[in-house]
Amino acid sequence: MKTPSSQPRAIYYVVALQIWEYFSFYGMRALLILYLTNQLKYNDTHAYALFSAYCSLVYVTPILGGYLADKVLGNRMAVMLGALLMVIGHLVLGASEMSAAFLYLSLAIIVCGYGLFKSNVSCLLGELYEPTDPRRDGGFSLMYAAGNVGSIIAPIACGYVQEEYSWAMGFALAAVGMLAGLVIFLCGNRHFSHTAGVNKAVLCSKQFALPVWGWLLVLLLVSPVVIAVLFWQEWSVYALIVATLIGLAVLAKIYRQAQNQKQRKELGLIVVLTFFSLLFWAFAQQGGSSISLYIDRFVNRDIMGYEVPTAMFQSINGFAVMLCGVVLAWVVKEGVAGNRAVRIWGKYALGLGLMSAGFCILTFSARWSAAHGQSSMPLMVLGLAVMGFAELFIDPVAMAQITRIEIPGVTGVLTGIYMLLSGAIANYVAGVIADQTSQGAFDAAGAINYSINAYIDVFSQITWGALACVGMVLVIWLVQTMRIKKARRLALAS
Repeated sequence: MKTPSSQPRAIYYVVALQIWEYFSFYGMRALLILYLTNQLKYNDTHAYALFSAYCSLVYVTPILGGYLADKVLGNRMAVMLGALLMVIGHLVLGASEMSAAFLYLSLAIIVCGYGLFKSNVSCLLGELYEPTDPRRDGGFSLMYAAGNVGSIIAPIACGYVQEEYSWAMGFALAAVGMLAGLVIFLCGNRHFSHTAGVNKAVLCSKQFALPVWGWLLVLLLVSPVVIAVLFWQEWSVYALIVATLIGLAVLAKIYRQAQNQKQRKELGLIVVLTFFSLLFWAFAQQGGSSISLYIDRFVNRDIMGYEVPTAMFQSINGFAVMLCGVVLAWVVKEGVAGNRAVRIWGKYALGLGLMSAGFCILTFSARWSAAHGQSSMPLMVLGLAVMGFAELFIDPVAMAQITRIEIPGVTGVLTGIYMLLSGAIANYVAGVIADQTSQGAFDAAGAINYSINAYIDVFSQITWGALACVGMVLVIWLVQTMRIKKARRLALAS
């Protein structure tokens, strides 16, 4: 017998799909930069450019995917199509050693699949609850925790398979994971009968001489080709510029439509938080690019004769987020006293401070490598864990503030703009930063020797850059505190 607090049966199929989607995405991501440099022999500059372009565009396409789900496909169909595209993309990626065309096309297919999947899986979960259902928050927490499980396991499994067998098998495992999630989801299809399906009336209606389903088919075939060309010609930055200009125009429109000073003040707070989040994630996303290559080249990964695959280090971040999140939820209780804005800036200062501390450890590690040839693995693990812990004080804080804004009907739009800037643009900036480590010289045998000094310089600059952000946040925090004290004195005086 079900109790009122039990979750709907359908949520467990969504959670299973989320676990395997994270497994697929983070398993492939852990291998990608290593595959580009070690197997395809791309130079660091080319590899960083393609990696950052890929990581940027996966945050842009969910805007179109969400629109298609709202108007035509429904969340359930969009999620299934997205999962299928990601399976195909990972399989094509395994064949990319034969031709660069397969590489660009595979990444483009994954980007399209991610666009249909990412935002719509959360919306599908939301459809399982009535608006006032108290189980909703627990359902989203369960899905978030499940995703972290997938991101922890994936780099270990895919990294091991790649090391023991081949790159193609590593990418194929990511595809198998996504396929497993899709099969499990389809097995529970009957539990989603009450959710919105495909809008058949719109799908069969004619628009510009073709039925809508025909245009969708054209879009499905043309989009991967267009995105592949963006990767091939390194034009993704232009797509980001267009998306950013549109996002900023929408943000300006929302600001003009704000009805009072309080709403404008809340919106201004979100804008400033987004700016610091952009910088934070530009630093944090070094984990999948420059830090990964640093580990591969300059960290002693030997444990009792077994060399730990570099890709496995990508699990540390997810493990730190999950473990520290549980500890934080148990230890810290959110109080109602005091000013909320002051608490927000305190958390951001702590998050940026931890990021600075993490890169300070990595700088020490790089200096150790310069002096002794290689750095120790425990030092690397510590630095990555501290950086993972820092994430808990950034995105959750910003997202909570966005959901509190009192301007009606803009929460989803502001969330999309936040993800565009802190995701897509931050990943592009991360690529620019990572490229500063791509210094090397050829020896007499023609092999390239990468400069450890370049890593020391970049890690050190990020340490000081994050610390400077902490300083700016503390100034804002101090100003807020002084304003509150002044307001209290005036209130007492009156």
